[in-house]
Amino acid sequence: MKTLACGRTTEDVLLNPDEPADLHELQCRWCHAERQRLKDQNGFITQLLQTSTPEHEPDAFSQGILGKIASFAPRQRTWDVQEAGTGKKRRLSSLDLIKAIRKVFADSTESQLNYTEIKATDAKIPHLQWKVQCHVSMAEDSSVSTIEQQVLGFVRDAISPLILWNEIVVDLVVEDLHGQAIESVTLREEN
Repeated sequence: MKTLACGRTTEDVLLNPDEPADLHELQCRWCHAERQRLKDQNGFITQLLQTSTPEHEPDAFSQGILGKIASFAPRQRTWDVQEAGTGKKRRLSSLDLIKAIRKVFADSTESQLNYTEIKATDAKIPHLQWKVQCHVSMAEDSSVSTIEQQVLGFVRDAISPLILWNEIVVDLVVEDLHGQAIESVTLREEN
């Protein structure tokens, strides 16, 4: 996973290359370039699969190409968690948790999630303590204290339907609309 100059990772851009770009990606030259690189790469691979498959061994060739593609995809950390609804133990990837957090942020009119990362901080199985790193841009008419409470609520609302947890620590970086850090704070909530 490569971190771009703007603070996002290639993984953040990889999450939705076929979806419309968010506000940050529209304004950020690094995210835009990474998105274009991924689209070009995907287009080349698709073209290769469509035109270069030998007629006598199409399955073997396709499997070889798909194997190479899989080796280039970023590896997602998986966590042993306890489902919120059933209490059953299962494995859940960081990507699933990040998608849930992004989905909750999508409806916000006061803030925009630019970057997020989540990891378990306890050694227990299933994991119950989580650390979330969030870089959030805030609208001009918002206050930092409002954003702090909003972000903690969004993270809680995103992961609570998926997993049981005892503690969430959010390392929050509040940015202006140009990506410049305004404030950095650590928020904590216990369940």
